Amino acid sequence: MYEEIKQQIIKHESKVNEIYPDHLGNATFGIGHLVLPTDDLKEGVKYDDTKIMEFFEKDFSQAVKDSRTFTQEENIDPVAFGCVINMAFQLGLPRLLKFKNFRYHLNKCDYESASSEMLDSLWAKQTPNRAKELAETMRSI
Repeated sequence: MYEEIKQQIIKHESKVNEIYPDHLGNATFGIGHLVLPTDDLKEGVKYDDTKIMEFFEKDFSQAVKDSRTFTQEENIDPVAFGCVINMAFQLGLPRLLKFKNFRYHLNKCDYESASSEMLDSLWAKQTPNRAKELAETMRSI
């Protein structure tokens, strides 16, 4: 299941071999990796796919860990948990935790209401295509 989610995230984030500004102007690298001072990445340098995937695997593992903090994986549909991983990858745990109503409905396995809460957010306004796709997936469960 995780391989499918990884492919979905790669599709949403795309893959860029050098540092670029994301939609909010933050320095980003590879597959949606927010560049940190400790990353030892330099602007203007083109990195190979091995380096990109190294960062992606760490970021994906963190997204899974964050998702497990957000909700209990075994208590919800695996497809719903995949949506949470995708959101955690993009938003990070602190921003994901602000989705209180989404979390409430998700934990009750009310996927239709959870879907509506996904769309009723700043996140959905900032990345409408991704939000709509994930909300439709959630609604279809």
